[in-house]
Amino acid sequence: MEFALNKIDKQWDNYRSVNQHMNNLKRKVMELNGMKEDTYSRMSAELLPRKKPKRDVQIWLENVERINGEVQNLDGKIGESSRFTRGSHAHNVLKTIREVEELTQQGKFEDGLVVDDPQWIGQVLSTTTLSGEGAKACVEEIWQCLVDDEVGNIGVWGMGSVGKTSIMKLINNLLLEETGRFDIVIWTTVSKEMSIAKLQKVMASKIGVSFCGDEDEITRAGMLFEALSRKRRSVIILDDLWQEVPLDKVGIPEPSSGSKLVLMTRSFDVCRKMSCRAIKVKPLVEEESWKLFSEKVGRGMLKPWPALQQRTNSNKLVKRPTAANCTILAAILFCSKEMELVQL
Repeated sequence: MEFALNKIDKQWDNYRSVNQHMNNLKRKVMELNGMKEDTYSRMSAELLPRKKPKRDVQIWLENVERINGEVQNLDGKIGESSRFTRGSHAHNVLKTIREVEELTQQGKFEDGLVVDDPQWIGQVLSTTTLSGEGAKACVEEIWQCLVDDEVGNIGVWGMGSVGKTSIMKLINNLLLEETGRFDIVIWTTVSKEMSIAKLQKVMASKIGVSFCGDEDEITRAGMLFEALSRKRRSVIILDDLWQEVPLDKVGIPEPSSGSKLVLMTRSFDVCRKMSCRAIKVKPLVEEESWKLFSEKVGRGMLKPWPALQQRTNSNKLVKRPTAANCTILAAILFCSKEMELVQL
């Protein structure tokens, strides 16, 4: 009789002990999950272009998810147990508590959460749908030059808003998909007011070169040249170029076997001075500009302006039939219609 009572007392102690340990486990898991959320927040802040999560961080996050599943499974088994069998889970609960404590210690990551990504070769850019067969033909021609080892410098030229940047953004993204073709793709917007010093700083930020601030132009050029020369197969894209850029003064190596320089400019003369294979982006033909204009404004929106329903009249409004101009005119007409509705 006494033996039976002792056994019942022991089972009752185990029952209370498991409950206490399980409550302790749940508290520690809650703290661990809080650390996990903080880790994701920190990683979002640190995960800049050219960076990737450390492998041990990824493993830690996976282990946290695993332990959450194990705790949920263990809690379910204990809940289904009777008062007399619940104590048999004490060992597993204590073991899980120790593992949660270890994960909590491992999850501090005081040295940061990310490292440089060697697979990163360039920044994906937002693109728009190209309009007209001419634009598509330009994409094909530019691509053929990029894969031709005999062509180093490529000049994409044409009047303003004709679509040069849109075409090259698409090319940029296509290059990034060709992971084995180039080591790095660098996009830099030059603009009319850009100086050599500013261009050097922009280029440095693109390739991870740090200037102390007291270097002169020649030293900065040397630092850029050294870094870019290590990238044997590079594509440097200079957008909105208004005049010839002295590559040696900036620190950009002359394109050699496997490397390319692509510039976008309004001037054929700039292409000529920089020894480029010039590719002209032409405006939309009449049929293409009318189609794009109709798509942007909508056939129904043209009803208040009967004269514009005639293709010849609408083409007179767009003296330079580019995709941008068609879009702008469509927006103006749409806004005009909206204002009329508001006045009503």
